[in-house]
Amino acid sequence: MLEYKLYQTAEKPKSLVIFLHGYNGNLEDHKYAIDWLKNSLSSAYLATPMAPENCDKNPEKRQWFGMLKYDPEYKRSNPETSTKDIFKIYSGAQRDLDHRANDINEFITQLQQKLSINNAHTYLVGFSQGAILTIYTSLTRSEPLAGAFAVAGLVAGADLLEKRISAKPPLYMLHGEDDLRVQYKTLPDSLNWLKSHGVHVSGNTYANLAHRINEAEISQISSIINNA
Repeated sequence: MLEYKLYQTAEKPKSLVIFLHGYNGNLEDHKYAIDWLKNSLSSAYLATPMAPENCDKNPEKRQWFGMLKYDPEYKRSNPETSTKDIFKIYSGAQRDLDHRANDINEFITQLQQKLSINNAHTYLVGFSQGAILTIYTSLTRSEPLAGAFAVAGLVAGADLLEKRISAKPPLYMLHGEDDLRVQYKTLPDSLNWLKSHGVHVSGNTYANLAHRINEAEISQISSIINNA
């Protein structure tokens, strides 16, 4: 089972929220967002697993899957790289993504059994590479989760994902308009792909926000979960 930390925001939480951190990061890097979630979720277990691999870019940080071998020049974050080429780069990692999504789904099931919470009360939240994994994982689960939130993410590995889709939970994509790391310009194509595959998805954009989570995004996510 993945290494993780678990918090609870009520004596008897009614939901389970799992937060997936980003590439070249760790839980400490995301402490500010995790603290916002802890303070804004009214009745939830909040689980924060740590990615199992040392980052290929920086061994002191973590990754869910490597990207350096697929994009050694970091073209995916170059504003001059076309949207088509950005998606092509991420498609190179689709087998790694598929493998890690299986791991996350196993982790979710194990945690649900431990906490006696079902899919109908489980939510997946991810940032950056964690958001990419959130989309892929939620769509390849055997039964739909209550909701999935992708912050600064995109649809990766679409060719393989298309064959793997087995669940269509409500999906929310949140993205800063100044994001050049996971480029904001990829959002329309991601939304269109998801809608064309029958996924109920909404896109939420934030002005003057680069590659970072802001409190408004956490408030929106928490509001949806709290009011379910």
